[in-house]
Amino acid sequence: MDYKELKNLIRGDFKRLSESNSIGSYIRVFAMNPSFKMTFWFRIGSYLKEKHNPLARILYYLVFFIHKHNQYVTGIQIAFGTSIGKGLFFGHFSCTGIDRHATIGENLTIFHGVSIGSVRGKGDHGEPVIGNNVVLAPGCKVIGNIKIGNNVFVGANAVVVKDVPDNAVVGGIPAKILSMDGYTNTQLYYPN
Repeated sequence: MDYKELKNLIRGDFKRLSESNSIGSYIRVFAMNPSFKMTFWFRIGSYLKEKHNPLARILYYLVFFIHKHNQYVTGIQIAFGTSIGKGLFFGHFSCTGIDRHATIGENLTIFHGVSIGSVRGKGDHGEPVIGNNVVLAPGCKVIGNIKIGNNVFVGANAVVVKDVPDNAVVGGIPAKILSMDGYTNTQLYYPN
């Protein structure tokens, strides 16, 4: 990741929370919004992790400790280097874990109790691939070598273990398609 990409990712996360681009808005959101604090330090740490000069290494360890503190405070476990597009937003906190090998698109909204995980061992193992404009409602689980399309709404406590097409609303254990109104439902979570 280069510096320009880092700025783009941070700006995309910020735009989920504020329509103003003023420095005052950035300061207010950074100071008052735990979701932005989490995503900001995650982005900085992911950037520094790839750098190998001595100053970057020192800064990396400082950011690592800040990020660890934020993980303990919020209950959100997310490793540096996880592939997540801009516009990441945590609606609520606690008991949220994202596998570091998952691939996630832009504008992901995650609520509390969500797990995005891999499957190990024999059979169909691997990590999830999640598209753009996806909402993961409280308590849902996205597990294994599956693909979730764009504009998908995953209902509360759903367990997704099979591919989900674009624009779907899924729910249940195991998750089933409830409607193809995903675009309408996910747009409620994105400012325009």
